[in-house]
Amino acid sequence: MTFKTQTGFFLKQLLKQISPSVVLVAVVTVIYIYLMQFVEHDLVWVPYLVVLFALIKTIYFTFFTFRQVNKSIKQCHSFRQLLWVFGLLVFLIIFSYAADFNCMAAANTVSFNGLKTSGSLGYLSVLFEFFYFSVVTFVAIGYGDIVPLTTPAKFLVIMEIGQSFVLVVFGLSNVNNIHTSIKNQ
Repeated sequence: MTFKTQTGFFLKQLLKQISPSVVLVAVVTVIYIYLMQFVEHDLVWVPYLVVLFALIKTIYFTFFTFRQVNKSIKQCHSFRQLLWVFGLLVFLIIFSYAADFNCMAAANTVSFNGLKTSGSLGYLSVLFEFFYFSVVTFVAIGYGDIVPLTTPAKFLVIMEIGQSFVLVVFGLSNVNNIHTSIKNQ
């Protein structure tokens, strides 16, 4: 089997195995956007509902997606394929938390301090701000320019940091497996 055919097969298998996670992130994002139009934002329980959705998503990622990705990793034949796997996972996790943060801020405007969310910014600009915050949180840099203030917002940040830690440990253990399998071939 040629390298190009092998890579194409791997990417098809990867997309097939990770598609439920992509669908989950898309559905949760659409649900957030839809629900935030109809939910009265002054209700105290709305931020906790966001945390509940994020917790369900985090558990799903941790137990189902990582198991599915582990199957794909066993088919990896190069570090480039491994980077595809982890790049896609990292993007999905970061984007899904950006949607969570965005929804949290829509439910409670004082959830975060330091956002450039003036009235002139559109939805995509605000989502970009939260994507930036999610990247900074995921890689544990924590510049401090955007800070969670409320308890539900802090729970979301803690969940993303925990998720990134699990992914790093998962990734490092699999890099060693790939290295060993390539060495044995």
